[in-house]
Amino acid sequence: MKRIDRYVLRQLLGPFLFFMVIFGGILWLNQALRIVDVVISNGQSGGVFAELSLYLLPKVLETVVPVAAFACAIYLTNRLYSESELVVFMGVGHGPANTTTPFFAFGLLCFLLMSLLTHIATPWSLSTFQDRQYEISKEYLTQFIVAGEFASPADGVTIFFGETTPEGNLRDVLINDRRDETVIVTHTAASGQLISSENKPKLVLFEGSIQQFEPEARTLSTIQFDSLSYDLSQFAKTVGARKISAREQYSWDLPDSENGDAMLEFHDRLVKSLLAIIVPVLGAVVLLSAGFSRSGFFLRIALGVVFMVAINSARGVFQGLVEATPQAWPLLYAPVLVAFLAVLFMIRMGQAPWKSGLRGLLFPNRGLP
Repeated sequence: MKRIDRYVLRQLLGPFLFFMVIFGGILWLNQALRIVDVVISNGQSGGVFAELSLYLLPKVLETVVPVAAFACAIYLTNRLYSESELVVFMGVGHGPANTTTPFFAFGLLCFLLMSLLTHIATPWSLSTFQDRQYEISKEYLTQFIVAGEFASPADGVTIFFGETTPEGNLRDVLINDRRDETVIVTHTAASGQLISSENKPKLVLFEGSIQQFEPEARTLSTIQFDSLSYDLSQFAKTVGARKISAREQYSWDLPDSENGDAMLEFHDRLVKSLLAIIVPVLGAVVLLSAGFSRSGFFLRIALGVVFMVAINSARGVFQGLVEATPQAWPLLYAPVLVAFLAVLFMIRMGQAPWKSGLRGLLFPNRGLP
C-alpha cells in the first residue's frame, strides 16, 4: 500500500472503534434487558446476569461490524472532503478508484473479524449461553431458597425461610399448601436442612408442626413432630433434552450435520463475511461517485443507507426462498454480487460524470488527449 493509503486506513480505525462502541453498546443493552426476566424468575444473582450478558456480546458484534464499517467510511470520506484532503489526493493523481484502495483493505480487515465472529466466537457463545440457560431452568430450588422472601414454586404453594446459614441450615420455615381446595396444609418448623436422597432433593424439618384446616367443616387439626422429611422434587420443572441448533455449531461441523438448516447457516455466515468487504467501500463511493458538493452529502448518504437496507432485505428474502428450496442456495450470494457490481458502477461513475453520457460512463478515458 502507498503511504497515502496507509494514512487513510489508519484514519478509519478510530471512527470504526467509536461506532462499534456506540452501536454495540445500544444493541447489547437491548439484548441484555431481555434476559432480566429469565434471571429474576429463576432467582439467580447479578453475577449470572453479567455472565449471560457477556455471552451475547459476539452475536451483537456480528450485527454491529457492518454498520460500524459503513458509518466510519461515510464519516471519514465526508471529513476528507470538508478538510480538502481529497483535493490534495486528486491533485497527485489519486482518482476515485485509487481512493477506494484503503477502504477495500479495511473491508478485508472487517472480513477477517466477521469470519472470526461468525465461524468461531458466535457459535461458541450461543452454545454456552443455551447451556447456562438450560442449567438454570433445572436449578428450580434456587427459585424459593431466598431468605426473608415469600416464594411460590407451584400454584397454591407458598414457602418462606426466615434465615439461611452458610452451612445450609434454614431457620423459621413455613410451607403453606392450598392446592387441595378441601384442605389447607401448613408446615412450620424452627429449623430445616436440605438433603439429597435417591437423587431427589428433600427438606428435613426439625421441631415443627403440621396444621390441616378444612374450610367446609371449619376444623383444624395439628400434628407436632421432632423431624419430618418434605419432598421438594414435586416442584421440579419439566425440562426436556436440549436440542443443539445449527447456529451453535462451528462452521466446519455444519456440512456433516444432519440438521436441515445447517447448510443454510453455513452459507449465510459466508455471505455476512463477504458483505463486510464491500460495506466500507460502499460507504466511500456513495460520496466519491459524484464529486464534491457545496450543499452537503445528505442525499448521497441517504442513498447509501437505502441501498444497505435493500441489501439486508434482499438477504432475508433469499433466506426464506432457500429455506423452502435448499437447492437454490446460490441465491444467498446474490446480494453480495449486486453490492459488488453497484460499487464498481459508482466507481466508474466517479471517473466519468453523467454529462459525458453513457458512452463516457462506460469508456471514461476514450477521446481524452
